[in-house]
Amino acid sequence: MFKIKKLKFLKANRNIWIVGGYIRDSLLGKITKDIDFATDGNTKKIAQKFADKTNGSFVVLDDFNKIYRVVINDEIYDFSKMQGKNILEDLSRRDFTINAMAIKPVGSGKWEVGSDNPIDPFNGLSDIKRKIVRAVSERNFIDDPLRLLRAYRFAGQLNFSIEPKTEKFIKKYSHKLKNVSNERIQNELFLMLELPNSYNVIMKIYKAGLLKEIMPELVETLNTARCYYPKMGLLGHSFDALKILEEFYNTNFKNVFPKFSKRISSHLEEKISKTTKRKTLLKLAALLHDIGKPKSAKKIKGRLRFFEHEERGCDIINILGKRLTLSNNEIKYLKNLTKHHMRIGNLTSAEKLTDRAAWRFFRDLSDDAIDLIVLSVTDAYTYPKGKTRTLHKIMANKLLNKFYRQKEKIVPKKLLNGFEIMKILKIPESPLVGKILGELEEAQVLKKIKTKNEAEKFLKTIYKNKKI
Repeated sequence: MFKIKKLKFLKANRNIWIVGGYIRDSLLGKITKDIDFATDGNTKKIAQKFADKTNGSFVVLDDFNKIYRVVINDEIYDFSKMQGKNILEDLSRRDFTINAMAIKPVGSGKWEVGSDNPIDPFNGLSDIKRKIVRAVSERNFIDDPLRLLRAYRFAGQLNFSIEPKTEKFIKKYSHKLKNVSNERIQNELFLMLELPNSYNVIMKIYKAGLLKEIMPELVETLNTARCYYPKMGLLGHSFDALKILEEFYNTNFKNVFPKFSKRISSHLEEKISKTTKRKTLLKLAALLHDIGKPKSAKKIKGRLRFFEHEERGCDIINILGKRLTLSNNEIKYLKNLTKHHMRIGNLTSAEKLTDRAAWRFFRDLSDDAIDLIVLSVTDAYTYPKGKTRTLHKIMANKLLNKFYRQKEKIVPKKLLNGFEIMKILKIPESPLVGKILGELEEAQVLKKIKTKNEAEKFLKTIYKNKKI
């Protein structure tokens, strides 16, 4: 039995039920702090009263459709107006049988979940035991086509399979995904990418025809570069990159970056936006890093080349990112990695990694440098074992060594700040100040200057001689 406390005051209201995912997860032995209620009473009043009784925060999610939330510390309680005349009609309008169960209150004021008490008109309990995602009805995909995606997300999240008839419905109505708001699609896509096995989920939504509705630009790479990637062209290469990246995650980078694995994993846990971690967005970058190649493909002396595909890719990501309502920071991140994803490959052609080259690399990539290193090695590992893999791995570890163990050498502390530069040179605030700061930093890396006094002299000299 699993119990939800704090709800004693609700026992008098017999027109309220716990529904959906909490019941499913409880039966699976999973702990969840998100609980959904359906009521045919005054939903807003009930939610507000619950918030008052528990000192929770009351949030209006959708006043028109009567959906409200109460947040108590890290627990989330969602209250919604029951759909239909009774609880059975409400359950009939839900997405999948495993989510179409309800529980009534018991006299103690607590709620108990056991295999003997849910209202289960569509045999959700049986489907949980069989580990199957099955649609309540075909019609429900038409009513809300986002469920086409949710089916695969639930299957990946729970390690379930999708019932064959449900999969036929999904393929039949895949085109209706275009009727769903981009915000909802983006949210579902990121929930998929957060899964440790997102590669399998992405492959399945591709085969079901859903990926082309979300990111048609990516699917269009299918027929590009078949000479290099015979099975699925560049699309197959992008899928492979995602698969390898997840393998790196699952082994905590110990096989590729053994000395820096913990620090890299910690870095990728940081958030790019309010809701998205670096490790999640890096998966999307792995899928999109070569998206500019189809528009830049040219045959030169019988060889297929992709000059400036990084810039073309950035243009496409800008369009795709805005369509998916990504934040400005998320789009900037994807473009930054796409623009520079060939950098490490270019560095491998040099005899050695100089401090200057390392400084320029970390200067240009800034906070995204570690992510770019991971992406570049991921890209290299899509190729068979050999020189490409080895050189990328060696160069990546050299860069990481300089960053983590010689950081002050390649990213030195500033000897002068912008205000000091403006005062010394008697110039106003402008982009020129930033350029001068860059010149000073490079001079430090090359050991031309070491002290603040030397920096001032150097500054006056280069400004006087107009070398900036």
